[in-house]
Order: sequence, then C-alpha cells, then structure tokens
Amino acid sequence: MVIVDVDLSHLKRFGPAMPKIQQRGLQLVGLDLLKPLQRYSPVDQGLLRQWAIVSQSQSEVKIQSPAYYADWVNDGHSQRPGRFIPGSWNGDKFVYNPGAKTGMVLKKSHVSGKHFVEKSIQEVKPRIEQNFKVAINEVLG
Repeated sequence: MVIVDVDLSHLKRFGPAMPKIQQRGLQLVGLDLLKPLQRYSPVDQGLLRQWAIVSQSQSEVKIQSPAYYADWVNDGHSQRPGRFIPGSWNGDKFVYNPGAKTGMVLKKSHVSGKHFVEKSIQEVKPRIEQNFKVAINEVLG
C-alpha cells in the first residue's frame, strides 16, 4: 500500500466546494502515481506491476499491488541462508515450483529493497499542486 501525505488545508478557502475539489484532486494524484509505480516495479510481468486504486475516501486514496510480496521487494527482507527453494531456471529467471526436485539454495541473509515506491512518489510530488489546480478548474469551472 502506498501513502502520500498531502497538506490540503489551503483548500478551505473554497468553502462548500472543498470536499469535491479534495476528492477529485486526490483521485488525480492517485492516477498520476499509478504510472511510475507500474514502470518502476522491478519485474517484466506479473502481479507486482498491476497497481490499482482500491479505495478512496475524502482524505486518502489507497493504491495497492495485488502481489502480497510488494512490500518485501520495495523495502528488502531477510532470508535464511542454506534454505532450499524448489523450482527451475528459465534463462536468468528463477521459476518457483513447490513440487520440483530441482531448485536453488539461498546464500544471502538479506536482500536489499528496490525502493521503487519511494522513487515513484518523488516523481509525482512536483505535480501534486498541478493536479489540485486541475481539480479546482474541473469542480468550479
């Protein structure tokens, strides 16, 4: 799940239109964030790149990958050296297969994170204000 903290206090000056502006602005920021999340996710295909907006409220947009392991790939994780993982190699890609007799043995105790979520947020941050200007024009315009 991705969380981007945005100060929306300046929208109070729009009075009764504020909730609609806030909701539309957050939606635009969320849509803007999907593109770099999908682009920077370090896989060729699969679940990790299938980021989507899964919910929205007045104060937040929840963006999530269906891959349960997205946080581990982003933040890094520890693993037990010597552990056998069943599967096979297809070129330079390892394909996990729980029933396989072949596989690989883990060597590292820690796998570094790719930090693609943070990279995506940094890319979108300069455009947040512009997204809210678009929302203001759409709602009031």
